Amino acid sequence: MINPLPATSPAPEAKGLGAILRHLVELLDRGSEAHYRSAGLNTRARYTPLLRTLGDGPLTVNELRERAGVTQGAISQAVKLMEAEGLARRIAGDDGRSRAVALTPKGAGLRASLVPQWRARLRAIDELEDEIGAPLREILDSAIEALERKGFDRRILDAEAREAGSVPRKETLP
Repeated sequence: MINPLPATSPAPEAKGLGAILRHLVELLDRGSEAHYRSAGLNTRARYTPLLRTLGDGPLTVNELRERAGVTQGAISQAVKLMEAEGLARRIAGDDGRSRAVALTPKGAGLRASLVPQWRARLRAIDELEDEIGAPLREILDSAIEALERKGFDRRILDAEAREAGSVPRKETLP
């Protein structure tokens, strides 16, 4: 059977970037949570961005989203779980109308216990980057910046147009 795709196109069964990134995050989270358990710490890896960010005091969900770099949905889910575990609570915001998220004393204590764990994780990531011979964090940060400049939806449309022959291969961004 002849492959209907041009030689430069990936095969449809090729792993997509989203699947690769989800698998990477799953491996990182699974390893982190296993280490947390072995250290006697009862926490979830998904709490890490919020625990780190809330160390400086209460923040609104929008502030958490901006500073922690996670979606509003992920924040809402994590906060709900953290509230159920007594790690966080919602409080009135500075303006009296908004709501903020704050760590409870239990959450602040957990955060303090996690700081050395986070340092070890950063060293482990340094070693991973050395092993693979690539600055993974820099690459991912660059990809995020590029997608913030020009969204993936636009990139897909441009790729479709190039395949149809209606757009030059290289574009310059404004």
